[in-house]
Amino acid sequence: MPTEVVRVADLADVERELRRAGEILRRGGLVAFPTETVYGIAVAATLPEAVDRLYRVKRRPTSKPMTLMVADAAEVRRRCRDIPPAAERLMARYWPGPMTLVLRDNEGRMTGFRLPNHPLALGLVRAAAVPLYVPSANISDEPPAVTAEGVLRAFPDELDLVLDGGSAAGGIPSSVVEVDGEKISVLREGAIPEVLLLHPTRVSVLFVCTGNTDRSPLIEAALRRRLAERLGCTEAQLEARGYRVASAGTDARDDEPASERALRAAAEWPGGPLDLSRHRARRLTEQLLGEATHVFCMERLHRDEILAFFPGRARDVRLVDPEENDVEDPHGQTALVYRRLASRLDAAAQLLAGGLT
Repeated sequence: MPTEVVRVADLADVERELRRAGEILRRGGLVAFPTETVYGIAVAATLPEAVDRLYRVKRRPTSKPMTLMVADAAEVRRRCRDIPPAAERLMARYWPGPMTLVLRDNEGRMTGFRLPNHPLALGLVRAAAVPLYVPSANISDEPPAVTAEGVLRAFPDELDLVLDGGSAAGGIPSSVVEVDGEKISVLREGAIPEVLLLHPTRVSVLFVCTGNTDRSPLIEAALRRRLAERLGCTEAQLEARGYRVASAGTDARDDEPASERALRAAAEWPGGPLDLSRHRARRLTEQLLGEATHVFCMERLHRDEILAFFPGRARDVRLVDPEENDVEDPHGQTALVYRRLASRLDAAAQLLAGGLT
């Protein structure tokens, strides 16, 4: 019998369809649905025969455990009485989001947990009202599906229902990280870069503009000053305190110095001069993004460019302006424009420093 497909975007009552999907799961059915990374297939973890069926359908070795998808962190705490501090930090930082966290449960088994950041995924977990195993929607060792059509190509008649929520935004599976005591091991680097998972307490800020000669180097220097003031240390001691601040440009020419107007604005900075004499522009790279825990863009254009390639980082990539207005490029404009820019960026740096410490 062909797999039933429901286009959720066409429904006036999504909750009713989620309730029906939950009933299918409680009866032992298999339901595919989108997450913020790829499509997954849900099965009631409480029904051994249904779980065995999913293993057969996916051609997955039974020695390979499946992840439990949860609706909140309370379910993890119920199943794992001793959660290491490092795991708590990772949950606080990356949940809900594209991270599967492997912990030792109350029976001593290493179990993977996933708290998704997708309304359909969360709605399905809640509607099912039973624990759900949710592996990715693919034949074992093949690429995961990112659309309902991709699910059907892999499983034309093996599933009971596919909730078609459009393309999965990420397309990259969740990162899988195991925490056992104080040991953190990245089992699969996915949507979240490995360096961020291994150092959950580190704060690495990256400012992004276009040329990296005006706006981003100015606020980079301003934030360093404001962080040092709040932490009671020198700017040279920030890295030892776990803080790194950098900047880059989406269309920068490497090694170009700060503009003359930016240098002058820095020399007249509110609260005392900033030194941009050693600044050299650099182009935004995947490595710089991967190392940053917080990315602040000057304009929506910059944010959209980044998220087009790294949709899994949506939580980390924001606009500098607290009201989410663009900070427009002042290059080639008057000294007055730069002075106004300096006041605006310094105010933003103060707010950021307060939120990061």
